[in-house]
Amino acid sequence: MVGLHEDLQSAGGVDDILALVSKRGDRFTSFHTAVAIGRLLKLAKSGEDERAWRLEGERLSRDPRFARLIDSVRTHCPSFRASDGAKVLQALGVLQADLGALSVDEVLAAQLAGFVEREARAMKPQAVGVSLNALGKTEAAAAAVSPSGWTGLAQAVDRTACEIDPQSLAHLLSGVAKLEVAAAAVTPSGWAGLGEAVGNSVSLMTPHVVASTLISLCKLEAVAVAVTPSGWAGLAEAVGRGAHWINNLPDYSPDLMTWRAGQTVAGTLESLCKLEAAAAAVTPSGWAHLGGAVEKTARAMTPQAVARTLNALCTLEAAAVAVTPLGWAALAEAVERTANEMNPQEVSNTLYTLGVLPAAAAELSPSAWTYLEAAAEREAPSMTSYERRHCGGARSSS
Repeated sequence: MVGLHEDLQSAGGVDDILALVSKRGDRFTSFHTAVAIGRLLKLAKSGEDERAWRLEGERLSRDPRFARLIDSVRTHCPSFRASDGAKVLQALGVLQADLGALSVDEVLAAQLAGFVEREARAMKPQAVGVSLNALGKTEAAAAAVSPSGWTGLAQAVDRTACEIDPQSLAHLLSGVAKLEVAAAAVTPSGWAGLGEAVGNSVSLMTPHVVASTLISLCKLEAVAVAVTPSGWAGLAEAVGRGAHWINNLPDYSPDLMTWRAGQTVAGTLESLCKLEAAAAAVTPSGWAHLGGAVEKTARAMTPQAVARTLNALCTLEAAAVAVTPLGWAALAEAVERTANEMNPQEVSNTLYTLGVLPAAAAELSPSAWTYLEAAAEREAPSMTSYERRHCGGARSSS
C-alpha cells in the first residue's frame, strides 16, 4: 500500500491519477481516496486561467474513471476522519464550483454532511477552514447539514481561532461569508476570536490571502468590528507589502501572468473602498505600491478584474493618484483586450468608470472604444435599466 500512495503522490498529470484509479482503484482505502482526489484537483487546476479549468472539468465529467473515483468517495465517506474528510470535501467543492466537473447529488451531500457532523469536534484549524470553505461552494452539502452540525462547526471555530494559520483563516472567513446558517451559529466569542486571529495572522499573509481576507471582512461585520486598530494597521501594512512583492516580480513571471494576480489587486482595491478602517491605515508608500501593482498586473487581468479595478479607482483617490501614465495605458490596453468577453455588468461598469476617470479614458485607442461600444450593443438586451444608464457619456467625456 505504500507503493500506491507513492504512485499517487508522484503522478505528473490528471491522466496518471485516473489510470491508477482504473487499474488499482479496488485497492483504495479511505486514505488513498483522499490522496487521489486531492492530487487530481491540484493537477486539474494547473492551467493558467479559469477557462482552462473549465475545459479540464468538462473532460473529467465525461471520463468513467473520474466517476469511479467519486464512487470511491461515496464508499469511504463514512470512514473519513477529520483531516482526510475535510480535504475531500474541499476538493469536491472546488471541482464543482470552479471546474464544473461534477454536481454533488443528494446522496453524496447527505454523506458529506454526516462527515461534518461526526468529525467537527475533532477538526484542527485547517480542517475547520477548508470544510467551511467547501460548504460555501457546495449548496447541496450545506443544505444537508443539520442545526447540530452547524453548532458543532461553530464550536470548532471558537475552539481553533486562536491557533489558525492565515490560509485556513481566509478559507474559513470566505465560507462563513457565503453561509448565513453558519454565520448565525457563530458565538460572540467566536467572532471575537476571528477578529483577533486576523490581527495575529497579518504578518504571514500572502497577497492573495490578504485580498481574500479583506473581501470577507466586507461581508462579515461581526468580524470586522472585532478587528483592533493594530489589526487594521497590520492589514494595511500587508496590503503594501503584497503590492510591493508583486511590483518586484520579473515581467512575464508565472506568478504575475496568471489571472489570479489581477484578481488579487482588483479584490484588494475593491475591499478598501468598503473598509474605511483599512483604507485609512494604508500609508503613502502602500498606495504607491498599489498603483504600481495595477500597472504590473493589468496585462493578465480578466474582464471582471478590469471592471472591478476601474470601479475601485473611482472611489479610492489615493490609489488613483498613485497610478502612473504607464499604469493608465496598461489598463486601457486591458480594456481593449477584454471588451469582447465582458458581461453586461462589466461593460456597464467599465463605460461608467471611464466617464469618471479621464486619465484612463484618454489612453483608450479608437479600436478599444469600438470594441466597448460593440460589447454594449451586444449585451444591452441583458442589461438592467441601471446598467444601460451607466453606459452613456464615457466617450464624450474623454
